[in-house]
Amino acid sequence: MIYRITIIVLGLMVFVLAVLWITSRQTLKDVTHERQVAFELNQSLQLELDSVLDDYYQVRLEYDSILLDKDSIIQANAREIQGLIARQADYNRIRRQLNLLRDVTQNYVKEIDSLYTENRVLKAENVQMREEIQLVRQRTTELTQDKAVLETKVEVASTLRAYQIDPFPFRLRGRDREHETDRASRVEQIRVCFQIAENPITPPGDYNIYLRIADPLGSILRESDDFAYSFVHEGDTLQYSVRDSFNYQNQQLGKCLTWHRIEEFEPGVYTLSLYTDEFWLGEAALELR
Repeated sequence: MIYRITIIVLGLMVFVLAVLWITSRQTLKDVTHERQVAFELNQSLQLELDSVLDDYYQVRLEYDSILLDKDSIIQANAREIQGLIARQADYNRIRRQLNLLRDVTQNYVKEIDSLYTENRVLKAENVQMREEIQLVRQRTTELTQDKAVLETKVEVASTLRAYQIDPFPFRLRGRDREHETDRASRVEQIRVCFQIAENPITPPGDYNIYLRIADPLGSILRESDDFAYSFVHEGDTLQYSVRDSFNYQNQQLGKCLTWHRIEEFEPGVYTLSLYTDEFWLGEAALELR
């Protein structure tokens, strides 16, 4: 009887343990399944959150300065959702938060797209404006160059010129009668006669005129080395042989200048140049034998 009772008790215990094992196994399987489902849902939510943040970060890289004041809101919501996913909180709560974050980021993206469009238009207008400014600068440069060329042409056109420059060497006889000669030892005067050309755009008025006579060695015949016997032309100080003046009224003008011998002339070629303070009028040559 004792063995039977013992066997029955052991049998009941085995049965109870078997039922408990089967029940525990099913419960474990259900829990494992629920955890797997929750993990997959959380993983899906995590992937969705990562996608939203990736889009946001991509926009932020391009427009960081514009999104600077919005970033704290988005980052706070993202951290909150990340914490809910880590704690495996209620799925619907996480979904609501994630939808809210998506709406916020999409609104920001729309604002940025609008700003980008406006910025692109402004850039296009800026490029067009720079091109127009460049064209204006180019035109201004061309006008300045044209003005410089025109001023140069006017300056050249207004230049005085002398022509028919004829030198006459003379020997003086009784009662100052002049006798033309080309013998250097006999020449006492050299007279240079010339015509100043008509020029309607040369400023009229009084002009100084200078005659420079260079001997065969290149030295200028002059009364003195004093500074009073020199003039300045285009920045250079030049000595002169004879100085005079004339009044120019834009009409052809004839004039003569005479150099009186100080020392006896040497045989050779003499160069005779005519100047005013502003212009070189021309030159001629005289050969004495």
